[in-house]
Amino acid sequence: MARDPYCRNCNYSLKGLTDSSKCPECGKPLVEVLERGPAFSAGTRWKSNIVVFGLPLVHIAFGPHEDEKRGRARGIIAIGDIATGWLAIGGMARGIVAFGGLALGVMPFGGLAVGLVSFGGWAAGLIAIGGGALGGVALGGAAVGYVAQGGGAAGVYADGGGVWGKYVSSPNRTDPEARRFFSEFNGIVGANPRQGPRWFVAIAAWYIAILLLICTLCAIAVGWRYATQTRRAQDYDP
Repeated sequence: MARDPYCRNCNYSLKGLTDSSKCPECGKPLVEVLERGPAFSAGTRWKSNIVVFGLPLVHIAFGPHEDEKRGRARGIIAIGDIATGWLAIGGMARGIVAFGGLALGVMPFGGLAVGLVSFGGWAAGLIAIGGGALGGVALGGAAVGYVAQGGGAAGVYADGGGVWGKYVSSPNRTDPEARRFFSEFNGIVGANPRQGPRWFVAIAAWYIAILLLICTLCAIAVGWRYATQTRRAQDYDP
């Protein structure tokens, strides 16, 4: 895709300027920085031929390409710099299941994860698990929520080494209501207060199971599509 003349130094559009002009953005003479044609062409773009609900089954987009500085992938499975899909994997990922540096979705996993059930270095959600966790139920090194468990925990019900809340359970202080609540809570979610909660392990296992299931189904679909196209090509080969 062709585009207007641009400055190779700062990528500013130089349309309408003469050779004796300077780039309005960086001030360099046009004779030194004038470039024509696609500004970006080193990236990767690929879409599967299979379409589900109007979306490609797999869309991959990485790096600069034509007029895009970053790859924007959108599909059932989206993999790219910025990915949006049912399963999204990328620097920034948005989807039902999302893996990324910044992950947003129903089940996000990332450096910063925001969603319904979130895992991350920093996590926020209805259920949040991470180094720092903020949510209705929060588990982390530092946890803030209605129910909070962690090395440092703050909430209405707080359980941890250093705690702040209405009903707290800690080495220095344990309220009767907190003892009752966390005894029932840990029983429901399958946790041992002395060993640490195990419920987040079960959620992580669901993440992996869902990812493997989706990848398996997609691999089968792509393989079937490829086999069908190959067979048709052989049938019509003169």
